[in-house]
Amino acid sequence: MGRFVAEGLLATTDSTIEADKTPVPLEDVLWAGKVEPRLLELLPAVVIKRPGMLLLPSALPQDLDAVVRALRTDEPCPDFRGIDGEACRRWVPLVGRRGHPSRLKSFRLKYDDIQRLARLRRRLAAKSDAEVVRLALLALERAAEAAERQPHEA
Repeated sequence: MGRFVAEGLLATTDSTIEADKTPVPLEDVLWAGKVEPRLLELLPAVVIKRPGMLLLPSALPQDLDAVVRALRTDEPCPDFRGIDGEACRRWVPLVGRRGHPSRLKSFRLKYDDIQRLARLRRRLAAKSDAEVVRLALLALERAAEAAERQPHEA
């Protein structure tokens, strides 16, 4: 349960459970799910969205595989080890990127603008062109807010 607490997916009042970032064997989660059913409810979403949290075997158990397939294809979800299948579905949007995940938006840029973007990426040590655009938008927004706060001259 410590891994799920460390990721902010579950909370506990049990002070003996330490938040831990190391991957957990699937068998351990299935065993702990007998004591804490929330783990079983959350497990299919974690397998889909954050598989790196777990040490997964080469083949999932048949019942878990059926739930994961149903969630991926948006089909009715079978029950999973005593947990209502649809209860597992509610976790899918809550695991992984929270809030507003990034969305694809494309623009056509002139050659000079592409070169400018590359120069800025190197100067700012940005990881990507998208990061440069985000930084530029943030700077532009701050400049616009500062301009709005300035008294207008007549």
